[in-house]
Amino acid sequence: MRTAEARLRWNSFEWAVTGLLAICAALLGFCVAMMWSYLPAVTTTATSSASTKNHAEADAVLSGLKEQQALTNSKLDAIQNELRALNQKAAGAAKVTPPPQATPEAAGAPRAGGRLSR
Repeated sequence: MRTAEARLRWNSFEWAVTGLLAICAALLGFCVAMMWSYLPAVTTTATSSASTKNHAEADAVLSGLKEQQALTNSKLDAIQNELRALNQKAAGAAKVTPPPQATPEAAGAPRAGGRLSR
């Protein structure tokens, strides 16, 4: 009789565990179905908000780059104008012949490495 009682207990334990596993599997299936049905809505919302945010960030960065480019261009224009003025000044100076300079050798100074005479 003990074996019959033990079998009955074991059999009821198996049925209880099997029932709990079936309930867990059903809940898991229900959760997966719910996630699957909400996934397209969440993905669409996230994608559209992310693309709007990325578009706004891209516009801000682009306008910042345009401002920086305008500032750089104005600085480059100023440098270009200064170089033109220097070129014109150099061209004017090249037309004028420099005055004759007295060389140290003509004044009696020895050449490099030369000896002094006494």
